[in-house]
Amino acid sequence: MSTAAGPALSSGLEQSEAEYQQLMKDIFHELSQPLSTLTCLLEVNLLMPRPAKRTRHDLQIALKQTHSVMRLIRGLRELVEAGGAQQDQQTLNLTDCLVEVVADLLPVAEKQSVKLVLVCEPGSDSRCLVRFQASRLRQGLLRLLEFTLEGCSRGTELQITAAADRDAVRVTVAVPTESVLEGVIAKAGAVKTRVPASDGSADIKQRELKRRLRLAIARRIFESAAGRLMVLHGTNGLCLDVCLPLVPPPW
Repeated sequence: MSTAAGPALSSGLEQSEAEYQQLMKDIFHELSQPLSTLTCLLEVNLLMPRPAKRTRHDLQIALKQTHSVMRLIRGLRELVEAGGAQQDQQTLNLTDCLVEVVADLLPVAEKQSVKLVLVCEPGSDSRCLVRFQASRLRQGLLRLLEFTLEGCSRGTELQITAAADRDAVRVTVAVPTESVLEGVIAKAGAVKTRVPASDGSADIKQRELKRRLRLAIARRIFESAAGRLMVLHGTNGLCLDVCLPLVPPPW
C-alpha cells in the first residue's frame, strides 16, 4: 500500500505546486492593470492642466486602483506565508476550531441565504486531535469555508463534517450540484470561471482570482502540516476533503 500511496502523494504535491505557480503568475498579471492605470492618471495630471472636477474624478479612480493593488498584495503575501514552516505547533482539537470558524461565518452565510450544517461524529471532541499552529489552523479552515460560501447560490445547504479514523482527521464540505454557481468549475483543485463577454467581465475575473486565492491559501496551510486538500466531483455535487495526520489521545 505504501508503494502505491507514495507516487499518488507525490503527484498531488506536484499538481499543487503547479497550481500555486500559475496563481502567482495570474496575480502579478492582475497587478499590472491597476498599476498601469495609476501611472497613466498621474502622468496626465502632471503634464497638463485639468479642471478641478476632472482631477477629482481621476483621483477617485486612482484611489480605487490603489485599493485593488493593496488587496492583491495582501493576498499575495498571505499565499506566500501559507506555505512556510509552522511555528509553535501544539496539539489542538480540530472540532473546537471548526465550531468557532462556522460561528464566525454564520452572519455571512445568513446574508447569502446559505445554511451551514456542522456534523461532528460522537466523541470527536476528544478524538479529532491535530498538531498545528493555532492561528494557522483557524486561517486554513476560514479560507476553505469562505471559498465554498462564495461559490454557493441562495438557498444552499452546506454540510460540514468532522471525523477521525485510525490515523487521520478529516473535514469534508459537501455542496449539492444544483447549488454550485453556474460557470464555476472545480477540477483537481483548479478553480476557473467561464467569463462572459460583458461590461462586468473584469469584476467576474477579480472574484474568480479571489476564490482561487482562498482555496490555494487553505491548501498550502494544510500541506505545510503534512495534510492535503482535494476538490472532488461526485454525482451529488462538489466535495472538499481535508485530511490531516491524527495525534493519538494521551491515554
